[in-house]
Amino acid sequence: MSAPEKTLWFVAIIPPESVAREIREVQNEIAARFGPHRAMRLPPHITLEAPFRLPNEEATELLGALKKFFSQKFDITIELRNFGAFRHDVVFIEVVPNLVLLEMQATLSRYLRDTKHLIHEAPFHEGYTPHLTIANRDVKDYQFHALWHEFNTRKFYARWNVEHITLLRHSDKVWQQHAQFSLKEKNG
Repeated sequence: MSAPEKTLWFVAIIPPESVAREIREVQNEIAARFGPHRAMRLPPHITLEAPFRLPNEEATELLGALKKFFSQKFDITIELRNFGAFRHDVVFIEVVPNLVLLEMQATLSRYLRDTKHLIHEAPFHEGYTPHLTIANRDVKDYQFHALWHEFNTRKFYARWNVEHITLLRHSDKVWQQHAQFSLKEKNG
């Protein structure tokens, strides 16, 4: 008997289109001037739950669990400010520390693992550092030094109220938006 087929998922905050365009401009500049372009395979996003595999027959349960979780109507404002880096292969736009975001992410992680038992792996990284990646994994050491030399003093700013959370699904080598969960009350 073969193992059930699994799909790769992740949960994220997708910025509004105007902010996403600004981020894509930065990513396009990085690709044109420095080479790295892998980060453009995904929509600009702030990860809430890193990619995880789930048997296909549990997808409906995942959707129901996320719908229930996000019905709590979190009130989150995201503020992006300037740039940061991890190691020598990730450059990102910094998310200004936000207690509501940190608490929501930690509660979501526990809910999916301990309450719903949908994710069986430990979190990808210990702790949560919200950020919006603009270059990662394909950044060579020499590229990082040139890129970081420019971006470590460069300014960036955006702010928005989060209206929905997005569930993304990996399919045919690309990430696609699969479902959205509203954080705001519906009018009428």
